[in-house]
Formats: sequence, structure tokens, C-alpha cells
Amino acid sequence: MNVVPATHRASKLAIHFGANASQRVRTMLQRQNLGNHPLGQREVAAGAIGYVGQVEMPEHGNLLFFTGLPIHGPDIRQVVDTDTAAQQLPDHDGAFAGVFWDEQRGILTVVTDCLGMQPLYMRHAKGELTLVSTTSAMHGDPDPAAWGAFISLGHPIGERSLMDGLQRVPPASVLTWDSAQRRLDVHRYWHWPEPSEAWRHHDFLDTLGRDVGAYAAFGNHGTLLLSGGFDSRLLLFLLKRARISTQALIVAHADEYGDADGRLAEAVATGANVRHRKVHPPTDFFSSSAYLDYLRASDVGYPSLDLFIAKVASQIDDPAVWDGLAPGFVFMPLHQHEGGFDAYRQHEVRGRDSAIWRAAKTLFKAEVVDAMFEGFSDDFRSETSRLPQDMHGLARFVIENRSRNRASMNPLKVYASRTDAYTPGLSKDFMNHAATIPFAEKRDGRFYRNLFARLDRHALSVPFLSGGDLMRGSSASAYWREQVQAQFHAQRVRHPKLFPGAPRSRTARSGFLGAHLLEPDPWLNPGLHDKLKAIASDNYLAWKLLFHWKAWQWLHQGQFERLAETDTEHAS
Repeated sequence: MNVVPATHRASKLAIHFGANASQRVRTMLQRQNLGNHPLGQREVAAGAIGYVGQVEMPEHGNLLFFTGLPIHGPDIRQVVDTDTAAQQLPDHDGAFAGVFWDEQRGILTVVTDCLGMQPLYMRHAKGELTLVSTTSAMHGDPDPAAWGAFISLGHPIGERSLMDGLQRVPPASVLTWDSAQRRLDVHRYWHWPEPSEAWRHHDFLDTLGRDVGAYAAFGNHGTLLLSGGFDSRLLLFLLKRARISTQALIVAHADEYGDADGRLAEAVATGANVRHRKVHPPTDFFSSSAYLDYLRASDVGYPSLDLFIAKVASQIDDPAVWDGLAPGFVFMPLHQHEGGFDAYRQHEVRGRDSAIWRAAKTLFKAEVVDAMFEGFSDDFRSETSRLPQDMHGLARFVIENRSRNRASMNPLKVYASRTDAYTPGLSKDFMNHAATIPFAEKRDGRFYRNLFARLDRHALSVPFLSGGDLMRGSSASAYWREQVQAQFHAQRVRHPKLFPGAPRSRTARSGFLGAHLLEPDPWLNPGLHDKLKAIASDNYLAWKLLFHWKAWQWLHQGQFERLAETDTEHAS
């Protein structure tokens, strides 16, 4: 099995062709280097190429390296020029961005993984090209259409980022830049499969098992992030079948059914005889310096409060983690309502009369709100019109957008500065079959249960918690016991006076929601301070959205330390 050596793997990259290339690359690398890691940089024809990590950087000749973890690929020694790079790099699977510089021809070739899960952003304008691994490496203005998508869906769509003019490099792309001609060409090497019956004859367990073996070949067995859901449990039993010894990390989630997620994960790990440890994040986590460290370390396409994955990330102390399957929503149709895009619009897209858009109207000037809403509406029509309007098209939309762009779904956006993320399932062969599984076969966990029945009968003995819903396993008694506990917890939340001393159900309001967020801003309404100075439950969304907005600005302006200037008067 070919393994790309560590000397050819970087954690972040920065590339610029244009004016002041060397200085700009150095600055972008420094903004992305949060762990005092080695930096490497080389000037090339009309540009500069740099990375964070231990990559071997020859002073002359060709250059090849990756961000992310490519698997199943050919021997990288076969990549000797632009042509072989364009042919060989797309043969890799896993989450990665491959970079090859052809010294003789002065051509840069960049290849993204089949779903574009490995973060890579591009700005191409006025004959210049910039590539970075994180949006915070660059300065720029907000993109109203992308912010409209964030408000409506919780994430940008298409290739937009929240920064104007900075876009995600498309998935499954071979990008070539001719430095002499200053010409950029992009073409796709893989396309989403059409509906077929191919899935019926495919052994998904063997395909995923092959991925598990490929990641283990990197030499670190890593820590398994175990929850009560389907994906991490499937991965646990795949690791067990492959006899790969690892420890499971379970992070208590007290805000969801009184930690049903943690209880179920513990029961699974105990029943499977897998070493595990459980940690309890502090209740004031979202007011702590650990949360700010998470925002700095993540690919901060957008910061978010109350996101459980931030607590999980803060507990990781291993050089590698297993984090379910990538992408999500392949075997389980979450956020994919029967009825296609009509049902999706009704259930998932927050309309202009929703609470979050009312909060936006409180915060932003009327013309800004209009630009956000209309920009998102145009993008949504464009993105959905190119797809079949049935469940197959909807599944593609959700995976290409939510799975790829939302931090809680894409571990590569969260862990890259901390650890390697092992993500089985991110291969062309897997997606060629998994993407054709019909909706009816996936609903209610049916497809997962069939896989578990083949893999290990013990995997079904404990109920599941998926998308906030408790779902039964093979034991009816275990399911009903968990139901009773969930109902008891719900009653404590609904009637706290009847249960004195019961823990609060929701994380305490973040101490970073304070008046320091209300400094003058040309995008915001004048007199905003008077509108928000009264702390009340009905304006929590407004404070939270304002935090997202200001934290994003400061992260992209080098002023992030302002978040530490908490205002205790506004930190209830």
C-alpha cells in the first residue's frame, strides 16, 4: 500500500502569483500557523509557494506536496511533470489537496479530492492567483450572498465563502496555472453518479474497511470520537474487525436529553470491550479561552456559538482522530425530506419572516439585509436548478453543500491545526455506489441496520441517537429505558421549579456577548446599542448573530484579541 510520506504532507498552504508574492505568502503562512510549526517557502517564476509543516522543499526543480491525507494513490515518484500530475494526482482518494510545480514549464497544478472536503480557497483576479487553506489567511470584505446563505441554512452554498471574492476551489478539480501566460484552467475529473442499481451489488463494508486500513498505514492508530450516532458506531466495529487497537473518546453532551449521546456511546464501547474515556467540558466553555483557541485553530469560514463540535475539538490530545464517515448523510437522509426540494425549502430554509432573519433586520441596515437575502435567493435558485428536483438531486445538494461547508459536518474544517482526521468513505468508488442508494432504503436507519447486522450483531444492541432523534436498536427494553430517561430530562427542563437543583439544560450564555461587539460598523444599523442593551430571551439570536459577524471580521482583520475584552454586564 503506497503511503505518502510525512515529508510530502503539509498542514496548510499559501500560494501567490502576482505582485509582492514572497511577502504575501509569508504573511498568509504566519496567519495560518497557530502551533509554532516550521514554515517553508520558495520563490518560483512570478510567484511563491509556501506551506506549514515538515515538507521537503528542494531549492530547484519540481515540487510536490499535499495538504490533508491522500490514500489509495499511485507511487508519487511517478509524478514528474505537469502531464503526469494531472493524470496521477486525481487517482488518490481521501481528503487532500495535491500541489505540483513544474519548474521547466512554469506551470502549477493543484488537484482537490472528489468532494472537495479538504479546505482550499482561491482568489483569481486581475491576472493574479492566490490559494490558501484557511479564509483567515486573507483580508477582505464580507460577501452578502454568502452571509444570506449562512443565515438561511447555516452555511454558504456553491463555491462561495463568507469573504467577497474568495471562493472554494471546486471539488474533483484539476487546476492549472500557467505562470508565463497568467492563465488559469480548471476541469473536473469526477462527476456525481446518475441513479442506478449499482449499490445493490457493492460491498460497502469491504470498501470502508479498505479505507480504514489505508489510514492505519500512516502509523498512528488514533483516537475514535464516539457518540450515540450511526457513523461513529459503524467505524468502531470496522476498527474492531480490522483488529486496529484504538481508544474511544466520549464527550458528554448534557444539553441533549441529559447526555443520552454520552450514555449510549459508553454502553456501546463497554459492550464492544473497547477502551474508552469520557470527558465533561466545563459548563462555561463558550466563555473560555479554550473556545477562542478553537475558533483560531479551526478553518474559520464562520465562527459559531453553542456548536458541540467545539467542545469535542477542545478535548483532543492525539495526533490523529477517527471522526465517522465523510461525507455525512450518505447512509442516512438527514436534512433530506421526502418530496425533494419543495419539502427542503419548507423545512430547512429559514424564510424572511423567521426568527433569525428578524434578528438580521435588527442588526443590519435595510440595504444590507436585502443584499443578503436576494443574493442567497439567486444562488439557491442557481444551485438547485442544475440538479434533478427529486430525492437523488436533493441528496447531492445536501452533501455538496452542508457536508462540505458546515464545520460540524466536515472534520477537515475543524481539526487540521490540531491533528490528522481519518475520514473513511471519501473515495470515488465508495461515492459511485453510495450516492445511488435510494431514499427509501436509507430512511429510519434501515441501511445502517443492514450493515450492522452483517458486521457485528452487538452493534445493534444499544439504541441510536441521530439528528436529535432517539432510534431503537435490536433491544426494545434498552430503547424504552432510554425513552423514559429522555422524557424525564425533558420534564426537568420544561418545569424546573418541580425539580430543584436540576442542572441547566442549555449552556450558559457566552461571556463574549457584550457591548464590545457594538462598535461602529458601516454594515450595522445606527443606534444598535439601544436596541440590544436590554438582555432578553427573544434577542438572544440577535446577539448570537452579531457575535458571528464581529468575530468573523476580527478573525480576518488580525484583531481577534478583542473577543477577550468581555463585558460582564452583558454576559448574563
